[in-house]
Amino acid sequence: MSLQDINNPKMKDLSFINEIKSMAVIGTSEKRNFFFLRNHYQTFKGPVYAINPSVRQIPNFPQENIYASIKDVPGDVDFAFITVPNSRVLNVIDDCVEKGVRLVSIFTAEFSDAGTEEGIELERELLRRANNKLRILGPNGMGLFYPKVGIQWRDKFPTEAGNVGFVAQSGGICNIAIYTAKEMGFHFSKVFSFGNGADLDVIDLISFLEEDPETNIILCYLEGVKKGRGKLLRKVFANTTKPIAILKGGRSNKGAIAAKTHTASISGNLRIWESIFNQTNIMEVNSLEQLLNLANLIDCYGLKKLENAAVFSISGGYGVVLVDLLQQVGINIPDFSPEVQEMLEKQFFIKGTSSKNPIDVAAQLFQGDSIQKIIEIALNDEKVDFLLMDLPSYYFDPQYFFSPDTNFRKMMIETLCLGQKYGKPLIPILQRTHTPDVRREIAQILAKVKVPIFGDPLEVIPLLPIISRYARKRG
Repeated sequence: MSLQDINNPKMKDLSFINEIKSMAVIGTSEKRNFFFLRNHYQTFKGPVYAINPSVRQIPNFPQENIYASIKDVPGDVDFAFITVPNSRVLNVIDDCVEKGVRLVSIFTAEFSDAGTEEGIELERELLRRANNKLRILGPNGMGLFYPKVGIQWRDKFPTEAGNVGFVAQSGGICNIAIYTAKEMGFHFSKVFSFGNGADLDVIDLISFLEEDPETNIILCYLEGVKKGRGKLLRKVFANTTKPIAILKGGRSNKGAIAAKTHTASISGNLRIWESIFNQTNIMEVNSLEQLLNLANLIDCYGLKKLENAAVFSISGGYGVVLVDLLQQVGINIPDFSPEVQEMLEKQFFIKGTSSKNPIDVAAQLFQGDSIQKIIEIALNDEKVDFLLMDLPSYYFDPQYFFSPDTNFRKMMIETLCLGQKYGKPLIPILQRTHTPDVRREIAQILAKVKVPIFGDPLEVIPLLPIISRYARKRG
């Protein structure tokens, strides 16, 4: 059953979003150095119009695309970014309805988020004026980031489109997520910052992403929902087929108060939320960093049961630590199969190493291609679901070798890609030691071939049972 069929009178058709071809920035001003206009104009692939009755010229912007009112624009306008004082928003909405705009994003705050009767009534009037003739993101939100067509509210957002959708009530969290994902090497299909959610809320936007052919994974930062929308949210979660990971804000008493001030959201009883997530197979995380790391893992390796680990370490002590951390979250460290163990033992020839699980290679790391063979053999074991390894970044710098080996870096990068070859996650902990430039260079190379890296085992180990539990329930 399509999510658009669930309780249809309350669902909103957003399919037109994939067909946005023109846009306007309403309220762009010299006071802000035309910030939002400049950011959209440099990447949007269709016409961009500047709307301000008091502006006649804008540096490096076509004068013929400047209008006093959106009603004066001769062609169609599909999307409008609104950044005018809240006292003028209602008139702008009237103009957008008359013009036939399909979607608006209202950056302006001080509506229901202000917590005043005046602000709440202003938001109600906003919806009355829109009258379901145009859809609204916000107010008090950043709106839509859509790299495929070049909609971006900030400068230096990535222009490459990916397959991860993100729905969030916080524009600041969206900014961090977009820049961080770029650094990690995965990309968003669309990001929605919906603020107060006066019209479009988490239910509408997740429903859209579930049907969106450009999105395979859905992330969400959620503070709460409006009264009367809880049952529908549960239905939407229960009927999604795409993996959804959620960071729930307002879990604590103080956090719930902050959420109400931030977006006027009702955070609700934490136990009810946890029950909803468990019943509907939603992956819940505790931080934005976990949310992004989870998406990166799934984007690189898909959804798999991760119940049995092989551990590979160049330090016996670090290997012990990894084993402890894995077992604390319920992951097994099985003995290798007899035939696999026999093959591994033949690859070890330096004292102080161990071919058992956890594998301790110590100084043998620099001995030809033996490390590559060891990892291949371990990944071939049917008892192993994935391999976790530690590797300080300075090992990629020849200055730290006893005898510089120009082939080591190339061989090691090829080795770290073996997870893709065998269909089992190979997860490197590339510690943030005192070679940050080398580490970043290696990370960028690996990101291009879909190998996620982590700097700390606690960045990834707590996520493994979350993915595994989802995969098991999904069947």
